[in-house]
Amino acid sequence: MASETPSVKYLTPLRLAQRDLTRSRIRDAARDLFYEHHYDTTTMDQIAAAAGLRRSTLYLHYKDKAEILDDIIADYTPKARVRLATLPGPKPTYLQLQRWIAEFTKFIAKERVPLSIILELRRMSKAHLAALTNLTNALLDGLGENNPPFRKAAKPDADPALRARALLLLQELTYSCELYLDEANHVLAKAVIRVTAEDFHTFLSKQKG
Repeated sequence: MASETPSVKYLTPLRLAQRDLTRSRIRDAARDLFYEHHYDTTTMDQIAAAAGLRRSTLYLHYKDKAEILDDIIADYTPKARVRLATLPGPKPTYLQLQRWIAEFTKFIAKERVPLSIILELRRMSKAHLAALTNLTNALLDGLGENNPPFRKAAKPDADPALRARALLLLQELTYSCELYLDEANHVLAKAVIRVTAEDFHTFLSKQKG
């Protein structure tokens, strides 16, 4: 959990609002740096500079960049779930899937929190595995709003093969969006979007409801 300094107990509504605004600035700055460069190479000094804050002020709110990433993910999860829940179902057409992926690409462009950043959690420490599991289940559950196979894959007792396929599709979706955003006019990027739509269509067509 992110630090709560100074204690919330002693914060007035105005100071609480100021604290939340500062933390939002920090998250936004870190999110852009993680997206444009890489989590591993981003420093706390760079985050402070991008947020327009002193280094000492940054450390009043977060002890390290892993804590900032936790907060970014906590903020991102419900929004991503809502967006993924717009996946047409239960048997979307290939054309519907293409259109949906195009819309999800716009969401990724706005949020700038691709799965490649989130998966950094897995490499950091076991302490982050619970957050990653909760996030993964929330995203699969979102995809399952209108499509039972994804909803089943999000359950703790899900069939391992079903969950594996669903997770690979989730990663493929995010990778496709990233590639398309980086090279929107590139023939390969457009082909990746088409292939992703085909893979989603195959998965949902073959699975029983």
